[in-house]
Amino acid sequence: MNKKRYFGAAVLVLGTGAALAAAAIPAAPTTASPEPVPGIVREAESYATADPIAEKGMQEAIRRCLAKAGFDYTPPSSELSLDLNGAIGFKRLTVDAAKASGYAGTGPHGAHEPVPESADGKLFADPAFNDALTGPNGAATTTTVEGLGTSSGGCRGEAMTRIYGNAENYMLATGIAYNSFFPASLSASGDSGIAGAVKDWASCMEETPYSSYANPQQAADAGRAAGGQEEFRIAVTDAVCRDKTGFHAALDNVLDKYLTTRMQELAPQIEKVKEIRRTAAANAAAFGDAATK
Repeated sequence: MNKKRYFGAAVLVLGTGAALAAAAIPAAPTTASPEPVPGIVREAESYATADPIAEKGMQEAIRRCLAKAGFDYTPPSSELSLDLNGAIGFKRLTVDAAKASGYAGTGPHGAHEPVPESADGKLFADPAFNDALTGPNGAATTTTVEGLGTSSGGCRGEAMTRIYGNAENYMLATGIAYNSFFPASLSASGDSGIAGAVKDWASCMEETPYSSYANPQQAADAGRAAGGQEEFRIAVTDAVCRDKTGFHAALDNVLDKYLTTRMQELAPQIEKVKEIRRTAAANAAAFGDAATK
């Protein structure tokens, strides 16, 4: 059989993508800890990010499985990482990043539908490919954990089992972990400390040509809408005021209060996920080594 060669793909079929990252956010509130752990926001963001070695193993396992079905296809790498400042509406922006790329790094990311006439669009319109990837039409398997579901049949399911042990482990170590802190960020968004940080930023912006923006999200929206050099001017002005007022440090301090509570609540699950990831990374490494022998 002649193999069909495809490169690149929509995120929605690999990593956790649409099925998990875009799932409903749990509504239960998180209380602020009276003894917050400074800097725990970084630990939480790290926990929310899938293990890169394990994810590389998933990518390779899917590729090899699809090759057996006659498709020479390279899956995209997982890009599931969490910016908890972004979760409350203000993605991190540094002066250097603003100078280099404006607001390019603060726009929406995540799963997307491929353009129908593109190579990816034609790929996902091919029933044979979809059958190989997620299971025969009408018999594709879906695994649900804590109310979140993802396809786990075909080569996708085979890869989950090979690297993570099973689909449930895969979901816990990727999409479930990613979604774990939204109750805390949602609660933090109503904290007076956030309003104070925004007020300080707006006071700084009043001394610039962009005094009309009430918060950094308005500035980012306006910058992306303007495009070109105007986007860069707005982004750099915005980033300078964030830096001068300690905007992101203030947000992190607020988040630390709620994340300390949330991390304590999640402690048993966090330990389980860490073990799953250690095993998955070892499986991925062994899988890669076996291919070279």
